[in-house]
Amino acid sequence: MRERRRLETHDRIVEAAAALFAERGFDAVSVVEIAQCAGVVEKTVFNHFPVKEGLVLSTDPPMRRALLHAVASRPAGESAAAAAGTFVVTAMTSLGDPAAAEGVATMARIVRGSRTLQAREREILGDITAALAAQIREETGASDGTVEPELTAAAVTALYGRLLELARDRVLAGVTGPELAGELRAAGRRGLSLLQFGLAGYAKRR
Repeated sequence: MRERRRLETHDRIVEAAAALFAERGFDAVSVVEIAQCAGVVEKTVFNHFPVKEGLVLSTDPPMRRALLHAVASRPAGESAAAAAGTFVVTAMTSLGDPAAAEGVATMARIVRGSRTLQAREREILGDITAALAAQIREETGASDGTVEPELTAAAVTALYGRLLELARDRVLAGVTGPELAGELRAAGRRGLSLLQFGLAGYAKRR
């Protein structure tokens, strides 16, 4: 019962914060206001979310765990870049689901309206990059002086970040459903092709 009450409180805080942020923007809303809207005291909000940014951006996003798992469980003969890139493209293409449109649009407005959240999002992307690079380095036994693990991880997360921003751009422009999914899939496959086959043939000077 205690755990159920904790989860109910957590959900009330998240719902209150989401409504206030969507209405007025992240930076214009205080934690005190969120607490009042959720019917709790300020300390309770911080017990569930040690930092305000955590109300919007998870400190341990499911994307990170799923990406690392996709790489760790890839079949023999498949590169880390291919496994990670394929996972990213599939995950981002799912944002074309009509049911996801409202959430993507709301998140885009909230994040783009706050420099604090934009900085935090970059930090999270950096954390994912570091975690993926560490996993590749451990698996391959690469020495500290090699650059390949970090370059591979950075390329994968760059693809993730670009597809996310593309999804936000297009949803805000009113593009959703199969059309958005098709655009994300096509862009993702082009990016995946570069990951798998390299940049040697891209943007050659004519």
